[in-house]
Amino acid sequence: MLIKKLHQINDVLSNLIKITKEDIEFIKNAKHNELFNNIPQKEDLSKQFAKLKNEIDKILLSRNKPIEEIFTKEEKKEFEKFKTLLNDFYEKHKYFSKLSFVVANFYNVLTDKIKNKEKITYENDSIPKSQLKLKA
Repeated sequence: MLIKKLHQINDVLSNLIKITKEDIEFIKNAKHNELFNNIPQKEDLSKQFAKLKNEIDKILLSRNKPIEEIFTKEEKKEFEKFKTLLNDFYEKHKYFSKLSFVVANFYNVLTDKIKNKEKITYENDSIPKSQLKLKA
């Protein structure tokens, strides 16, 4: 049962890695529609990942063995693959996140410059002072 869950979670991670690589290329090539089209699929895969992780946790906890004895040889091999895929996904997603942030920040600054947007604060001298006086 555990080996089946490990295979499933590894497949989910492989798909997440594949989509994240595609998304990185979409950002680089300014293909925003394609990027946004991947969001529902990534959300579904993330939910599957969380569900499978919880199921794996339950299986491992139910074995009630020392950590050294918890896996069979095949399970250990598949778990090592899981750790490698998880680390790969982490690195790819981290790069994707940084790239997304840079692009979003660029567009925000560009939009502000186009609009000649000025932050309004109480100390801003560009706001005309009111000539109205309040009397008590």
